[in-house]
Amino acid sequence: MTFSNPWFIAAVMGVLGVFHLEFLTTLLNLKRLGKPLSPALAEIFPKETQEKLTAYIIDGKRVGFIRDVTMLGLLMVFWLLGGFGRLQNWAVLLGHGPVETSVLVIAIIMLVQTWLTLPFEIWDTFGVEAKHGFNRTTLRTFIADHLKGLALMVLIGLPVAWIVAWFFQTQAWAAFYAWIFMASFSVLMTFLAPRVIMPLFLQFKPMAAGELRDAIFALAEKLHFPVKEVSIVDGSRRSSKGNAFFAGFGKTRRIALYDTLLSSHNTEEIVAILAHEIGHNKCRHVPVHLALGLAEMGLMLGLLGWVLKSPGFFAAYGVSGTPIGMGLILFGIMYQPFGLITGLLGLAISRRHEFEADAFAAKAVGSSQPLIDGLKKLSRDHLSHPQPHPLAVLLHYSHPPLGERLTALSKY
Repeated sequence: MTFSNPWFIAAVMGVLGVFHLEFLTTLLNLKRLGKPLSPALAEIFPKETQEKLTAYIIDGKRVGFIRDVTMLGLLMVFWLLGGFGRLQNWAVLLGHGPVETSVLVIAIIMLVQTWLTLPFEIWDTFGVEAKHGFNRTTLRTFIADHLKGLALMVLIGLPVAWIVAWFFQTQAWAAFYAWIFMASFSVLMTFLAPRVIMPLFLQFKPMAAGELRDAIFALAEKLHFPVKEVSIVDGSRRSSKGNAFFAGFGKTRRIALYDTLLSSHNTEEIVAILAHEIGHNKCRHVPVHLALGLAEMGLMLGLLGWVLKSPGFFAAYGVSGTPIGMGLILFGIMYQPFGLITGLLGLAISRRHEFEADAFAAKAVGSSQPLIDGLKKLSRDHLSHPQPHPLAVLLHYSHPPLGERLTALSKY
């Protein structure tokens, strides 16, 4: 490993730069917790709630910071001591083909990373979330979820890694073929996830006949939004936080509501929240985000194909030759700052789309008040940051801050 290697310098600067930017963003966001609230926000977050959400956010950020410092330290030690090169050499000695060796290297690194972050997941779930009254996950459920996740990584993740590695190992137009494959796989998973994968972790039950179900189907009919079924999800088995989502395409759309959402919101609020989600579809937001995702994926795979041909890139990590599997892992490290930058456009468009969906919902139900009330409850019940720092919003928020959404909604 040569410290003067331009790839090495760029990679170190990228990793450390992203870490310090995230740390600065966290500090600025925490500092905003002490800023006086506007009268409208103070009504939603009284002093007692402010104290609770401040403690909750600080505890969560503490876990995240210690995790990030730990993972960064382990990465740098493993890197500088030649760990990537040693792992690659060991895998080659096993005598498998280049594609199989690539998949083995990817599996080992992903498994180690999963287990290294596991203690922090436990701390967050049974420490922070439990301390602040959100966690309802039992140890048995947590272990079962972890094992199911590992099984999915083996059954789905590794075959996908094998195909991508095979493309880059054998095909001249590897980046293009990988892009076509990953795009097709993403669309397939959008269809399969709510039907095959999510039921492994959540239980879906048809909503019983009643006022809410009638109101939901009436809204869907009014907006010409075909819905096949409405399901209740047992979210309360893991958390007290509410949620709702749509799944499916065309005439097979399904609405899923967490049981925790039903217990904390009235019919008008839930209908308004669903009208917001329907608004994303009616305003053509889904294809825009799909196109952006595919464009970023194409850019990423194009860059990947370029760096995989550079021995200097691998030498920056102490790896000899150009092994594909190790290259996929190392590219993930190198891509962090690029991913942060390319994500800015998508987040900005997403925030604009949220305003448009809010406006659609207000018009669909004939008033902005139900959605305003629903958003207030969601933010208060989730102990969300009432006024995040603009840098945090720029880098990470797919939704505008609550105050901005309420101001915009009050105009309708």
